[in-house]
Amino acid sequence: MNIIQSKKKIILILFFSIILMVATAFTYYISDYYHADTNAIAALNSTKSYSVENTAESVTFTPKINQSSTGIIIYPGAKVEAESYSVLASKLAENGYTTVIAKMPFNLGFFGTNKADQIIGNHTEINSWVIGGHSLGGVFASEYALNHQEKIKGVIYLAAYPSSNVSQATFQSLSIRGSLDNLTSAEDISNNVDKFPTNTTFITIIGGNHYNFGDYGVQKEDNNSTITRKEQQQQTINAIIKFTKNL
Repeated sequence: MNIIQSKKKIILILFFSIILMVATAFTYYISDYYHADTNAIAALNSTKSYSVENTAESVTFTPKINQSSTGIIIYPGAKVEAESYSVLASKLAENGYTTVIAKMPFNLGFFGTNKADQIIGNHTEINSWVIGGHSLGGVFASEYALNHQEKIKGVIYLAAYPSSNVSQATFQSLSIRGSLDNLTSAEDISNNVDKFPTNTTFITIIGGNHYNFGDYGVQKEDNNSTITRKEQQQQTINAIIKFTKNL
């Protein structure tokens, strides 16, 4: 084997070693995610108020009575199992809103920004849509709304803010964060306030934190809340219902 062939072989070995290392690191990264807790799992059972359909693509909560013509789509936070938002979705369904939690590839919204397309297409009975997301899920929900303004009437940012400027968008928005959130700070919101739609309502839940919007245990680096998860979610639900009624 001459020197040139030997160098080529070394380069190929190095190349495939790097690919293997990246693939291994990515596999480890996506395998470490937050799982839905027992409260979230319990909310997946259909009740007299709503029915639940849990598929590989989404979790759908359909009201059995007083169904609104407005539907709500939820994009989960990064590395958070979709079912973790079942309690929040079930309460919205109890109030008449068909609510669909999108399941993201690898639990990362980056790979499923357009998941709402299929959801909207599957529910022709819904006349208008509101899309929301938690943390990074809110970023990608905002991106979807920006690119599909003809479909979306409102955007809900849960401990989130837009990465792109949507200040001139046609949709209205609702921003909700906990005062003790250590992952999406008040400074994060204020530094990006000009990116929000002109017609945005900002709400801070006193004593709330980052992870209490879902039901997946305790999130690393977040502060503990001084109100219960149930209290934070109820305030969130009340704000969302008020928001959607005023669209």
